[in-house]
Formats: sequence, C-alpha cells, structure tokens
Amino acid sequence: MAGTFGLKGFEVYKAYSTEECLNKVSELNGKVDIVFVDGKIAADRSAMLIIKVKRINSNIKIMVLAEDETDKTRVLEYGSDEFAIKPISAETVVVNVYSLLLTREPA
Repeated sequence: MAGTFGLKGFEVYKAYSTEECLNKVSELNGKVDIVFVDGKIAADRSAMLIIKVKRINSNIKIMVLAEDETDKTRVLEYGSDEFAIKPISAETVVVNVYSLLLTREPA
C-alpha cells in the first residue's frame, strides 16, 4: 500500500509500533495528514494510539484497517475518522484518503 501512495505523490512513513508512530508524528510536527492504524495492533493499543495522535494534532485524520468489525464502534468513538475491513484495494484506500483530506478543517 505504501508504494501506491508513493506513486500518487504522498510522502509515506512507516512505523511498526505505537511508540514509533507517536514519535514520528511528534517529530514531523504538523506535516502529517493521515495515520493508518493496522488492525493487527491489539485493540487496546489502537484505541490509545488514536487518542494520543489526536492529542498531538486533532487535525490528523486516522484510518483504521481491520480484519473484522469487532472494534469498529470503539475505534470510531475514540476518534478514528474512517474504518475499513481488509482485504481492501490500495486504490479504494487512496479514494478514501482523498475524501478525508478534502473534509479536513483548515489549520
């Protein structure tokens, strides 16, 4: 998926843990538009990641990609802007991202 976003002109950073993600979001200070949360992160960690990212910058959009709908309501309540079930095509995710970015509030 990162390759597809790179081809579309997005700058992509990967993080493999909640701590690494939070550090990268803080380090990039205002340059992050969207964070993807993979459903493989334990449900409690994904909820805390969403909350902490929104505390750093409430304008950052968050899209959760999950294996099933088990935690859908919970992650949306914690502040996720989009929720999708895998498998999902990279092109569909790109369309969703464009839609999310068009609806963001001005900085």
